[in-house]
Amino acid sequence: MTDQTAFAPKPQPSSSQLRCIGCGAINDRVKQNFRCPTCGDLLEIVYPGWKSAEGIQAILSPAALKALWRQRKTSSLAFDQSGVWRFRELLPALSDWQSVISLREGNTPIYELPGCARSAGMQRLYAKHQGMNPTGSFKDTGMTVAASFARQQGFRWVACASTGNTSASMAAYAARGAMRSLVLIPEGQIGENCRKHWTMAP
Repeated sequence: MTDQTAFAPKPQPSSSQLRCIGCGAINDRVKQNFRCPTCGDLLEIVYPGWKSAEGIQAILSPAALKALWRQRKTSSLAFDQSGVWRFRELLPALSDWQSVISLREGNTPIYELPGCARSAGMQRLYAKHQGMNPTGSFKDTGMTVAASFARQQGFRWVACASTGNTSASMAAYAARGAMRSLVLIPEGQIGENCRKHWTMAP
């Protein structure tokens, strides 16, 4: 894929790192279990350049980002039409954008809630209806990133322990990316969304 939004100044993708939440060790790549090779604790994504407001401003120009994100809304590229990847300057950068797995997630409506605003003593209050994502769950907005990185790393299988939303989302994105999915479910705990998993084979 090539980025066709060439008319606006292009901020560079953010430089991210994987840091252990336990010992603080920095890792360049993640292994299959997403754990620190030093102490075995979990890894988190951090952005070294975001430690101060000045650093963020230098890397992410608000004016340039606003123009770029607006222009992408007119693009025909699948990852520009995603309500997640359209804002990829704020995401961990893929080395190959062909790895993006998207179902046009994230483009969910925002509703004004005047009654809730009055109850909360606010002038205006809005809610974003994440239930209108492709698999009916907010999990899709994170799963598109997780599945895309799994595909880039060459994984053929992805797995999760879930009774509902996560399993349906993972199965959908795995199928979209030509990967196989495995769901571990506690006995007797199958949620309605989990039933979708069985119909989503690549």
